[in-house]
Amino acid sequence: MDQQEQAGRTGMQELAKELMTEFLSDWRKEGTDEDGVPLSDGPPHYEAEVQRMIGSEGFSLFVDFLDIRVYNVTLADLLRDNYFLVEPALRKAVQNFVRLVAPQYVVDDEGQDQEFYINIFNLDKIDKLRDMRVNFIGKLCCFSGTVTRTSEVRPELYLGTFRCLECNTKVAGIEQQFKYTSPLICTNRTCGNRKNWTLIRDESVFVDWQKVKVQETADEVPAGSLPRTMDVIMRHQQVDSAKPGDKMVFTGFLVVVPDVGNKGNPNAAEGFTMKSTGVRELTYRLMFVANSCQPSDVKTGMVNIRSEEDLTPEEVLSQYDEKHRQEVLAMASDPAIYLKLTKSMVPSVFGHDSIKQAILLQLFGGIGINLRGDINVAIVGDPSCAKSQMLKYVSSFLPRAIYTSGKASTASGLTASVVKEPESGEFAIEAGALMLADNGICCIDEFDKMDVKDQVAIHEAMEQQTISIAKAGIQATLNARASILAAANPIGGRYDKAKPLKYNVALPPAILSRFDLLHVMIDETTDGTDTRIAEHILDVHRYQASAFINVPYKTEQMQRYIRYGRAIKPTISQEAADKMVRSYKELRAEDAAPGTQTSYRITVRQLEALVRLSEAMARVTCETVILPKHVEEAKRLLRASILKVEQSDIDLEDIMELPAIQPEVTPDLPAAAPSDEAMEVDANGAQPNAEAPAADIPVAAPEGVEAPAKKGYKITAEKFLYMKNLLIKHVMDVRKEQEVAADRLAAEGDASATDLEEAGDGLKQEDLVKWYMDTQIEKGSIKGNDEAETEITVLCKVINHLIKKDSTFAVLHRPEQNTGESNQEYLYRVEGERVLTLHSNFAPPS
Repeated sequence: MDQQEQAGRTGMQELAKELMTEFLSDWRKEGTDEDGVPLSDGPPHYEAEVQRMIGSEGFSLFVDFLDIRVYNVTLADLLRDNYFLVEPALRKAVQNFVRLVAPQYVVDDEGQDQEFYINIFNLDKIDKLRDMRVNFIGKLCCFSGTVTRTSEVRPELYLGTFRCLECNTKVAGIEQQFKYTSPLICTNRTCGNRKNWTLIRDESVFVDWQKVKVQETADEVPAGSLPRTMDVIMRHQQVDSAKPGDKMVFTGFLVVVPDVGNKGNPNAAEGFTMKSTGVRELTYRLMFVANSCQPSDVKTGMVNIRSEEDLTPEEVLSQYDEKHRQEVLAMASDPAIYLKLTKSMVPSVFGHDSIKQAILLQLFGGIGINLRGDINVAIVGDPSCAKSQMLKYVSSFLPRAIYTSGKASTASGLTASVVKEPESGEFAIEAGALMLADNGICCIDEFDKMDVKDQVAIHEAMEQQTISIAKAGIQATLNARASILAAANPIGGRYDKAKPLKYNVALPPAILSRFDLLHVMIDETTDGTDTRIAEHILDVHRYQASAFINVPYKTEQMQRYIRYGRAIKPTISQEAADKMVRSYKELRAEDAAPGTQTSYRITVRQLEALVRLSEAMARVTCETVILPKHVEEAKRLLRASILKVEQSDIDLEDIMELPAIQPEVTPDLPAAAPSDEAMEVDANGAQPNAEAPAADIPVAAPEGVEAPAKKGYKITAEKFLYMKNLLIKHVMDVRKEQEVAADRLAAEGDASATDLEEAGDGLKQEDLVKWYMDTQIEKGSIKGNDEAETEITVLCKVINHLIKKDSTFAVLHRPEQNTGESNQEYLYRVEGERVLTLHSNFAPPS
């Protein structure tokens, strides 16, 4: 380097030092303080920043680049074009300014001057990581990206002090140029030493050092390209300021360093020659030295709804300006805030309000003191129901939200993997999707397409919210405090409502129970719905952004309100707790499979989900106490996740085994009433030709006559359940009346054992039939004799079905056969006079 170039560099550094000192001493912001005093009349702005730096016991002064640009354009251009050259002069300027403000802070305990550093942020232009080329080397620039891996914090030799081994001369302040750099020559004129040096560690300056691997954001990756990465060097107070999964804006300068990944090759630093071609392969690479990093949401306006700090609602409001503060308070006092927020969610998707409300409560979340507070939601639906669109919306709503596809994701890709560092050869943990979404939401599409072994890997993350790793000598438990929003397709592509949930979704119960809410989206065809959906989609295509002009709140307003709501810690009232217990019991009973006492979807985890959803509902309305109305809404959403199975028609088959009394005409209901010859009604209201259970009476078929094939009546499931519930209710009411009568007789003391036994008997079938018919006639459901005869036929067959197959009724007593009475006459009489009661195994609904 010639003397003229060296003089130019020195002059540039002196100019930068002078201008920066002047800027720090004179700059005052515009506006007024809290007391209304103009800031221009107060002390310099960066005096307060120095005091804040001293209060945090730091040595890095943060400077806003926009302030520099407003104050002096020459200084701003000088920093942008020659930052690497003038950076030592800027540090000297900061040291001089701190000496003016707080002289005692400049000198350390040993009487030596402290080193101070400058952190410049808020550049007016953010470049793309892909555009960082050699023309950015040494210039001040910034780019945004997602942190994927961080190294441990290590000490770095920043300014070395060396001793000459030939003349013992001490040479201090040797800046290390990204590698171990010794002095070029001894400062003693009589000594020409260039190689023999020893480092004086006590007098050298070491700083904290960390390497961060940053990947470009998904929206910056061109079509058909892979996302690129860059290594970023963090120093001083910037270490540990970025964690895997953070979307950050890094400000600093670009440098060229030797590719030490090939350090096994002796020629790696200078390149090596491929003898066969004569091509010289370069082994240098670009790295970024950051002097400041900030969350990208500060630049883009996004608000992280879950802060790293545990703030009170008042502290959250204090971080907003006056306009936003009044806006949040107005939203909190709106009685229709829940419906308006629902309408503002995913405005491009028409309808599906229950699913939008589930996602809204997921964003608010629960408290999670002893249990996890995050809410997991699964969406199972037919194709073209906008499931993926909802996931994409949520992934763009939060700064810490990850979108991934189940089929293309592995267990290690979702949780964490152990990789080997190329420079050091040591093993390190690389974060997966769930770790990157820590304190956010992980959106997993095509959840049903995942391999079973990959699904099992997220069991722990979904409930305990941790990831345990034991491989390659590393044993660690990592945080994965993320909510899961999953979307899956039914088996066969379409949801079959005639089957329960477990036969429609290829997910095991262990996964299903970990989802607080599981909603089913069915593509049903109705003229009105299809018309509204088609008009909505066409409006979006025609008017684009203006199609959402009627949406109550914008995304930024919702983010600020959700952040304020998440700071509220609601408590559970006694009324709400009682309501939760009742709701849980009802949901368990509704989810039990027919004929069993087993609940497939609703488990104890759903009781915890009821608590979390109720807490989220209280946060939506900004209330500090959970009320029964919040529990009622949480119960409604949980019930919506239990899709009622459309049952097929009930087959009431004929089980008569006496061909002599088999009815000749078997009407296929609901059809026209049978003829008078085929159906007669006796005086007691019983149907003469109705079937009777053959098991009640062991009667053999006449000789020479073969039993015909069983014939059946079909009745809809709704009709069957209606008749069944009515009959059960009446029998239970009669039994209660009989128990009261028996207790009264026993209390009087003059009743015989026979009287007590008769008071506790069941109900004759003919009385039950008569009561049912009278009830239906009063309601106006039966009009005319033909309908009455048909209804009696169906009713008798339903009673037989409840006795033989449903184990609902049991025959308590039947009359004995009279002398000379034929089997056929006896069966007719038995069906009317037999006494029925509830089966011992019947469990009444709660």
